[in-house]
Amino acid sequence: MFRKTPLVLAVSMIAAMLSACGPQRDAQGTAAGNAAPQNTAAKTAEAPKPEKLTIWANEAEKELQAMREITAKFTEETGVKVEVKPVNAREQAKAFSLDGPAGRGPDLWWATHNSMGKNVLQGLAEPYNLDPEVLKNYSKETIDAVTQQGKIYNLPMVVETAVMFYNKDLLPTAPATWADLETFAAGFTDADKKKYGFLIDGTNFYYTNMFMQGNGGYIFAYDKDKGYNAADIGLNNEGSVKGAKLIQSWFQKGYLPQSITGDVMDGLFKEGKVGAVVSVPSSLMNYKSTLGDKLAVAPLPKLENGKRPSSFMGLKGWVLSPFSKQKEWAAKLAVYMTNQKSLEHYFEVAGEVPATLAGLGSQVITSHPYYSAVAEQVKSATPTPNNPEISQTWEPMQNAFVFIAKGNDAKDVLTEAVGQIKEQIAINNSSAKK
Repeated sequence: MFRKTPLVLAVSMIAAMLSACGPQRDAQGTAAGNAAPQNTAAKTAEAPKPEKLTIWANEAEKELQAMREITAKFTEETGVKVEVKPVNAREQAKAFSLDGPAGRGPDLWWATHNSMGKNVLQGLAEPYNLDPEVLKNYSKETIDAVTQQGKIYNLPMVVETAVMFYNKDLLPTAPATWADLETFAAGFTDADKKKYGFLIDGTNFYYTNMFMQGNGGYIFAYDKDKGYNAADIGLNNEGSVKGAKLIQSWFQKGYLPQSITGDVMDGLFKEGKVGAVVSVPSSLMNYKSTLGDKLAVAPLPKLENGKRPSSFMGLKGWVLSPFSKQKEWAAKLAVYMTNQKSLEHYFEVAGEVPATLAGLGSQVITSHPYYSAVAEQVKSATPTPNNPEISQTWEPMQNAFVFIAKGNDAKDVLTEAVGQIKEQIAINNSSAKK
């Protein structure tokens, strides 16, 4: 049951203070319109209470239900109505780019952290000016992930990262290391019968990158003051090559079939023909629907260096509209929707893991038979880069691992892929550093 939580106005008002705003922003985040700057500290305390706020929530049934219940509590405590409109999460940025400037957009919309570089460049996000007490709710890595040019443009609500799902009938306990999993695979795998010790989508950069970064590779060099340096790409350094060779060895030993895809993996795992798979938390219900109590979840096994693979950490949260006429109250709502009670309720209804430190460490998560593994793996995860240049990495790296899977020299293939990425950045992203 969703328990009523008092809205501490003093904290919320400070937390919701906003920086100067304008209807549009240029590539540097500076105001491009003629709107007068706000005296945010003063206006936050004196901001008139709006009759209604509007948010765009993902259209998935349980997520929508949870958001409507959370915002109903906000209305109960503040008197401000909240209209929750269902909009597909993948379509929100495109829709907002049209509806926002036209005055038809919401006060808050939903986005992933790694889309914010592009969203900020397009003038689709207003920076938050958050109270330090709000920032303490998040890890440094989480705050860095939603920061662009020193400003926070997304207030994270949920986090996800890849974990290991396994069939307890085949693997009674979770393997501690990848070496342990390989030992099991060596005795269990029978490609003719489509039986595999473990499977991973071995050409998908979302999954292959974790083995590269876990061994010392990186996508873009990162500086806490300057952000990502798209001119410094580490996808062909020693650590990246070591990770790529590990994956290549699984193809060569027959542990992974050349035809592996996410759909093939899911199907075989649900048929009980695979000991373990690596996937994202959203796969849980799909697997559980057929495996039932046979299903278990664990953080990723450790590599040879004693570390877990550095899986991508993805964050989803609230973006403040630069076109909103009630930014102060919209920010208050964002803070309310990401407080502990709201996050626990969202998890209980929608099954998505809270992004805050308190949320990840709460008993409802740490004692959960499945999602506790996500919270543990997050400790080893690395945020997906949030700069626009990240979009230029996916296709070259996907193609690279197709060749690596076929036995081509990993170093040569990765070096060629890095060259392609740099070319695409130069062509497509004028913001790329030279």
